[in-house]
Amino acid sequence: MKALVKSRTGKGHMTFQEVEEPRAGDGDVLIRVAYGGICGTDIHIMEDRFPSHPPVIIGHEFSGEIIEVGAGVENYKVGDRVVAEPHRGGCGICRYCLTGKVEVCRNKKAIGYKVDGCFTEKLALPATSLHRIPDGLSLEHAALAEPLAVGIKALLERSVVEPCDFVVVTGCGPIGLLAAAAAKAAGARAALVTGMNGDEALRLPAARAMGIDYTVNIEQEDVVQRVAELTGGQGADIVVEASGAEPAIAQAFDLIKIDGKITGIGLSGKDTIAIPWNLAMKKAARLSCSFSTTWTSWERALAMLASEAIHVPPLISATMPLSDWEQAFERLTRLEAIKILLKP
Repeated sequence: MKALVKSRTGKGHMTFQEVEEPRAGDGDVLIRVAYGGICGTDIHIMEDRFPSHPPVIIGHEFSGEIIEVGAGVENYKVGDRVVAEPHRGGCGICRYCLTGKVEVCRNKKAIGYKVDGCFTEKLALPATSLHRIPDGLSLEHAALAEPLAVGIKALLERSVVEPCDFVVVTGCGPIGLLAAAAAKAAGARAALVTGMNGDEALRLPAARAMGIDYTVNIEQEDVVQRVAELTGGQGADIVVEASGAEPAIAQAFDLIKIDGKITGIGLSGKDTIAIPWNLAMKKAARLSCSFSTTWTSWERALAMLASEAIHVPPLISATMPLSDWEQAFERLTRLEAIKILLKP
């Protein structure tokens, strides 16, 4: 079968090649991949800006159908439509695994960069990583469950959106847009997302098409002033920082109200950044950083997608054959697409 492989470390070294077909071991299922979503992490792996363990099949956002069930698997059967948390489990013995937080286990067997991922035809994963796709939810839309679950963990489980909150999301990539939509679905009175000139063509219009209330191009408008106007001078109840840009991270403290919350999702790519500490103290800011997903965030994501509480079609710019991966990556790098799904 064919797969997209990071063949060795360094910039580039991506090959679309024949690989050995996986087998369903004890406790595993074999999945035929239907759609695999390209994440910014995949592009960073190609550019050697995110650590990987080559040779490895990349990709971690997908939907598919079970075609084989390994020994010991009782709760899934051939024909079931599934998505999966992006790992083959953790070490099983650390405090995080033992308390149900496998997603932050330091020895988690993450797919797509530590072990083989989804940009291929078939993928074997343990049944414990799976979630069943609800009836009526398409395989195409289900492939967006992973980035939605990232936003749900950060915004609905760690920071916790309250009814009538005003939520600002800095950064309008797929996770930022989905986080804003999740806030609305959870009862926020309004959501605002920020972008730049390069986002005017696709991302900011997509935000509006998804039902997000306000969009601000920070290169053309003062977002702090705009948020003050919309909140009667109070500031945002929650700021979700999804861009990873150092200026946006610092500005989050200007955007929140006193006793407001900041939720960090975006990675900066730097070991240290400057933040306005005194302002944070004076505002009694509540800072929460989030990483990866939980079992509950996946279940919530699938329920929201199935009920159409979150309108995802504006996010999906194209569905392309896996063999056209290079063109798809180029389109995303040039901001000519928001989310592209690859079909093996």
